Amino acid sequence: MLEARKINPTAAGYPLPQHPAGRPYSIPQAERRRRKVQLLLILATCLMLALVVVAQYSHLVILNYRISGARSDLKVMQEQVRVLELEAASLGSLHRVEQFARDELGMVDPEIGQLRVLSASRGE
Repeated sequence: MLEARKINPTAAGYPLPQHPAGRPYSIPQAERRRRKVQLLLILATCLMLALVVVAQYSHLVILNYRISGARSDLKVMQEQVRVLELEAASLGSLHRVEQFARDELGMVDPEIGQLRVLSASRGE
């Protein structure tokens, strides 16, 4: 009865590795610990690399949002520059200056006798 309760490792289809002497091979405790530490180091390295990749992609997404915001700001500012250039051109036109001089400053055209042309020469 006790024999029936023992687990037979070869019955499950997994034969145990054998030493050349014929007895089952067992891994020493220090070797098991070393393999566990190696596995943990490999897993920790993979986790760190995955975190670095995710951090780089998130940084890339943030930079893309900043670029799109800067592009929209640039479009708004270019439109403002265009409006201001049109306004400056209209304010600097001769017709506008003449109208301002007549209406706001009260200036009038000179009469025929008020206009004189002077010339300056060194010899005279």
